Amino acid sequence: MVKSVMKCKAVIRTRRRGGYITKKEKRGFGLKFKLESYVAISRFQPGTRIKYGPNPKNPDSKSFTRYAGYQHAKTVGEALKCGAKVADLFWELERGDYKILGSVRSDKQEAAAIGQKAVDKARAQLSNVKGPNGCPVQLNDPAAAEKLHEEEAWRAERLQKVERRAKALGLRVESTEEIEASNETADIRLQRRVADAISKQKLASGQQIVDADVTEVLEHWGFSENTQRLNVMHPGQKYVYSDTIGAIRARSFGFHPTPPTWRYPLFAKVLNRWLKDNMPKGLAAKFVCTAINLNCNYNGRRHRDQNNEGPSIIRAFGKFKGGRLRYWRNDIQKPRLKVDTLKASDATVFDLSKQTVVFDGNRAHEVDPFEGQRYSVVFFSAKGYGKGKKKDVSFLCRECGFPFPGPGDMAQLKRAFA
Repeated sequence: MVKSVMKCKAVIRTRRRGGYITKKEKRGFGLKFKLESYVAISRFQPGTRIKYGPNPKNPDSKSFTRYAGYQHAKTVGEALKCGAKVADLFWELERGDYKILGSVRSDKQEAAAIGQKAVDKARAQLSNVKGPNGCPVQLNDPAAAEKLHEEEAWRAERLQKVERRAKALGLRVESTEEIEASNETADIRLQRRVADAISKQKLASGQQIVDADVTEVLEHWGFSENTQRLNVMHPGQKYVYSDTIGAIRARSFGFHPTPPTWRYPLFAKVLNRWLKDNMPKGLAAKFVCTAINLNCNYNGRRHRDQNNEGPSIIRAFGKFKGGRLRYWRNDIQKPRLKVDTLKASDATVFDLSKQTVVFDGNRAHEVDPFEGQRYSVVFFSAKGYGKGKKKDVSFLCRECGFPFPGPGDMAQLKRAFA
């Protein structure tokens, strides 16, 4: 899954799309550059010869003055020395503001022209061009283009579906200020509002929440690009689509509900109601949890979770083939072996599309490759739950439906699972 991100400043404007106001991102932030641009710029050397055209910027803008500073540069290195940024190379290449002449000035010639220090700095800047985030193939690999196009098509189709549902639900159009206050992009904000509204309808119906209901709300949920889950990423991945709803312990805010939990409590409640209505058989104690991990379209590599307390419950939804869970239930020895040294034959395999599984996330597990759209939902308790504030716990239980651990609940659950 890919989305290129390059940060630079620009004016924020708004545009109306399908009746819903979406914020145009800062210039370059979230901008989806063409794969061809990544390929071309990844091949740049400081001495790559280029030729700029007339200044295309607004005469009253700072960018006009900055462009004038490097407009007469003859090489990439010279342009960077004169004030151009790597983001400008992308932005202006796609708009035809300069041409790549094809020849390269030697390092010796480039150093003589702009100085060795500038050459070294330019080379360091260019070395950071890695390609679109999440694209685990080389830029010159034909599979990269195919993967990027599939990702863009998936994004577009998903957003169109959400916009249609928003109209059908009669969701109020939010102002730019309201969207900005959520600290979410306009697209993610709209998707999450729709998922929460659908959850409200399902809860109000009074009917049992079934698998199809969960699939429906997850198909509308706006997943964030999580760059922090390094333990589940395969080589080449820059992020995974993953969110946590409920309360966890974090350095930034201690043990509290995550920000999306406060904004979309009905979404959390419909997931917890599904668990209550579809609790796996054979569990000899009350299942309790503080949070739900949501994952979309990635197969986590072999790993162990690090901050869980007690057993977890996992289930997968959507239309997909493959994606089975492999779980090393006997991975309890200390000191622990490296996960890569565990024998594949020792793993228990589960088809999560058909079976809800109770497991210990602190023990090694992985997910097989799959085809299609796969969502996994993991109910778990985060360490430190005993430090949860009374008002937070009340909110999680009443508004979100979490079976939050009470005195003695976790001890009983651990004994039942042992």
